Amino acid sequence: MSDENKIIEGAINGDEDCCEKILNLYKSRIFSYIFRIIKNYDDAEELTFETFIRFFKSIRSFDKTKSLSPFLLSIAHNLVIDFLRKNKIDYEYIDEMHTTSVDFVEKYKKEKRLQSLEQALEKLAPIDREIIILFHKEELSYQEIGKILNLPVTTIKTRLHRARNRLKELLKKNFSKNGI
Repeated sequence: MSDENKIIEGAINGDEDCCEKILNLYKSRIFSYIFRIIKNYDDAEELTFETFIRFFKSIRSFDKTKSLSPFLLSIAHNLVIDFLRKNKIDYEYIDEMHTTSVDFVEKYKKEKRLQSLEQALEKLAPIDREIIILFHKEELSYQEIGKILNLPVTTIKTRLHRARNRLKELLKKNFSKNGI
């Protein structure tokens, strides 16, 4: 039995320390995922909290043979979609990368590239942005993304391929236009 399974088993049996371990292991990742999509700290914090409330309410039905991360991301995804529909908000993207370089020219160029990436991502369809975030930032497999978004793997692969190509086109235009 893996450490994750032991912790989950403990949480199922009402062990508060195990529940706290799950929360501490995954809250940053879930918050980061939500925040990059909705771009509002307070709402992301609230949705992260709600993700764990829903998980702990349904923990007894969790299949312990599966990984916990995609399951939590699936709950978070559903909450984000509900939030966006309720508030009529479109997806947005924030990259949390911060430069540590002392070289101000490099820092400026990197910030410009990130800004161009954000602008390019904003031009993609919301579902394509989400697929890119789940695949490249969250490093999930096609199958895991398919389960989260309730889409066939072939659709995920196709949309990811098209979104990457569209991003390349948009970034080439932005980079050449801005001299990056």
